[in-house]
Amino acid sequence: MMRQDACLRHLTLPVLLAIVAMTAQSAMAVDCARDSTGLIPLTDLGPGLYGGFQGGLYSGGTNERPAAHTQAGLSIANSIAPLDTLGNPDPQSGKVVLISIGMSNTTQEFQTFIPKAMADPLKKQSVMVVDCAVGGMSADRIKDPRAAYWDSVATRLRRTGSSPLQAQVVWLKEAIAGPRGGFPASAETLQWYLGSIARIIGQRLPNVRLCYITSRIYAGYATTNLNPEPYAYESAFAVKWLVDSQARGDSLNYDPARGAVEAPWLSWGPYLWADGLNPRGDGLTWPCSYFQSDGTHPAMGARVIVADSLLAFFEHDPTTVPWWSVGTVTGVGASGPRPSMSLTVAPNPSTGGSRIFFAASAGKKWRLEVFDLVGRRVREIGHGTGAGAREEIGWDGRSQAGDRVPQGVYWIRLTSDGAHVSSRTVVLESR
Repeated sequence: MMRQDACLRHLTLPVLLAIVAMTAQSAMAVDCARDSTGLIPLTDLGPGLYGGFQGGLYSGGTNERPAAHTQAGLSIANSIAPLDTLGNPDPQSGKVVLISIGMSNTTQEFQTFIPKAMADPLKKQSVMVVDCAVGGMSADRIKDPRAAYWDSVATRLRRTGSSPLQAQVVWLKEAIAGPRGGFPASAETLQWYLGSIARIIGQRLPNVRLCYITSRIYAGYATTNLNPEPYAYESAFAVKWLVDSQARGDSLNYDPARGAVEAPWLSWGPYLWADGLNPRGDGLTWPCSYFQSDGTHPAMGARVIVADSLLAFFEHDPTTVPWWSVGTVTGVGASGPRPSMSLTVAPNPSTGGSRIFFAASAGKKWRLEVFDLVGRRVREIGHGTGAGAREEIGWDGRSQAGDRVPQGVYWIRLTSDGAHVSSRTVVLESR
């Protein structure tokens, strides 16, 4: 269950004992009878309440990131450029390094993501992906800047030929080992820990500008107290509140124009919780067979879902496309012609279909497609040759096979001249 790493040989005895205890617990048989909790995923809960607090990924019960926060993230994304190991711009041989920060689940999922990322034809050659997550390193341990974990991050980067000064983007996934207390206190504790971790990232990895956070997957099958339900579900509120706080300007300043920088820009990464076998609005479920024997750690089935969701996220999110995707130019020295593309979907959310307004460069081939959040293509909407002006096409909310798609969040992607732009749209059940 736990990965061993020579750079962690100086871990304290209590931490080592905790790892041993967790390993022993994981030998217990998974409880496949607990295939649902009745809890509603935040993406489906919307403005509804859980424990007196609104759902949705962002404030106001919405799943859409605030426009001003997206614009700030996009501005940062457009400034990201390949760096050398000393942190200096190096457009020829430098790298944009994406790393993971987190615990055992994080490293198991990120290790599955890495080969998919390396094989992604959309990924720029300059993007380097390094797994810096370590088994047993839960939020309650790495919130301390003196924790041995942070030295291991630097060691892993150097081992791959990179360095702490070359890292620019983080995927953060964390939880508290053996959480206690009720809601919202336990989620507030995790929020505080995540904020501390974000500050440490800013201190130890000073060129990290973007940090995407993911909460836990389903834990209803858990047979230990490592991080069972409802704590796994409630961990999403910790992420939501932390991101909302930064977006409001309350804490964790990322903008040097507003004062001392405390942390990178924060946002949701893919939201992965669904209620066991009870399908989420977009159809996501977590079968018991996707988990290891402790019902907490992901077996290959779960790892693949997380890896595919990460890949879809980095390929489509407006704040990741500029530095991830082939055909986009960012950072110092970015110049020359760029494909002229735009994409808007309305109404959003929709119930009976959408109108897609787009533009592609005159004379350039274009293609419009729909993808789900896991990155699976749902449908090709159309293709043609750009007119250099705004065009319009409809999507009736159906798949390639003609079936109505489940309620949920989808990506509309416009590809043209070797580049692409994406827009998220929410499909609701028609009444």
